[in-house]
Amino acid sequence: MDDRRTDYLPAFDAWPEWGAAFTNVTLWRPLLAHLYQQAGLGELGAVEAGFPGSCAVFIVDRQVVIKLFPPFLPQDYERELDVYHLLDGRLEPYLPRLLAHGVYHDRVDYPYLALEFCPGQPIREVRQELSQSDKTIIAREVGWMIRTVHETPLDGVKAFDPRPAAWLAFLEQRRRDYLDELRHKASLPERVLEEVAGLLAVGPNLPADFRPRLLNADLTEDHLLLVRRLGEWRISALIDWADALVGAAEYEWVALWFGLCGQDPALFREIMQAYDPAFSLDRRFRRQMLAYTFLHRFGPAIVGELLGQPGAPSIHSLADLQSWLWPPELE
Repeated sequence: MDDRRTDYLPAFDAWPEWGAAFTNVTLWRPLLAHLYQQAGLGELGAVEAGFPGSCAVFIVDRQVVIKLFPPFLPQDYERELDVYHLLDGRLEPYLPRLLAHGVYHDRVDYPYLALEFCPGQPIREVRQELSQSDKTIIAREVGWMIRTVHETPLDGVKAFDPRPAAWLAFLEQRRRDYLDELRHKASLPERVLEEVAGLLAVGPNLPADFRPRLLNADLTEDHLLLVRRLGEWRISALIDWADALVGAAEYEWVALWFGLCGQDPALFREIMQAYDPAFSLDRRFRRQMLAYTFLHRFGPAIVGELLGQPGAPSIHSLADLQSWLWPPELE
C-alpha cells in the first residue's frame, strides 16, 4: 500500500463531527472508490450505508462490506483484525470472510476492513416471528459459536494482553468507574447505589485455575443476523468484533442476556445448555451476573436504558435490582 496522502475527507477527530457524517455515502464515495481499487476489489459499484454504529460501514453491490474505523479509535480495528485471524476457519459459515484490510492514508489515517457481505436481518427485527423450533436451533448454534470462541487458542495475539493480571487490572478499573457511570446513566436511589457499592466493595478475585478466554463481549440483538429459508429463520452471520476482549467467560453473558436474548429466559437457558450441558443457572450464578452487569463496559448504560422504558419497576433495594435484572425465572 502506498504512503501517498489524499484529502477526500475532513480530518475527523471527535465524535460529533464523525457522527454527523459517517453514513453520508456521497461524502465517502470517492475515498471508497480509491480504497476499493487499492484493495484489489475492482471497480466500485452501488454503495449503501450500513446500520449506524461506531464505524462508517458501507455495503458495495450487496457483496462486500467496507468498515472504516474512527481514526481516534485505532484499537477497535486492531482488536477486530486480531479476532478475524484467530477465528479463521473456526466459525464457518457464520463469520464473514476477511477480504482485505489496512490503513488508508487521507488527511488522517483510516483503518479499514473489507469483509464478505452476509445477507440477513438482526434478530431484534424478527424476534416476534421466531417459532419455538427456530429458537431451539438458533440457540444451539449460538451456544456452539460462543463455546468455539472461548476455546480458541490465543497464540499470536497482538491487540490483547492474555495474562490473567491484565484481566484483573481491567476489572479493577471498571470497579473504580462503574459507580460514577451508574449515577450518570441510571436513576437509582442513593441507598441502592450504596448497596451496589457494597456488593462490589471486595476487589475482583480469580480462581487458581483461571484461564483467560477470547470474548466477543458484545453479543447484542444487532450482531446476530438471521435469514428466512423455506419459512424457517436460521443464522446467517455473527458480525462486529470491535469490542472483543480476553478475560473471564462470565463477562460474556451480560450482553447475551440483555441484548441478543432480549431477556428471554427460555432462549438464554437453551443457549447456555448448548454452551455447556453442566452449566447451572442457580442463585449463585444470578448474583455473580448482577455484579458483572455493573462491571461490564456497557452495563451502566444497559441499566439506565431499561430503567427508562415504560413499565420499568420502582427499584428500592439491591434485591429489587437482582429480581428485575437477573430474575428467578432463569433457574
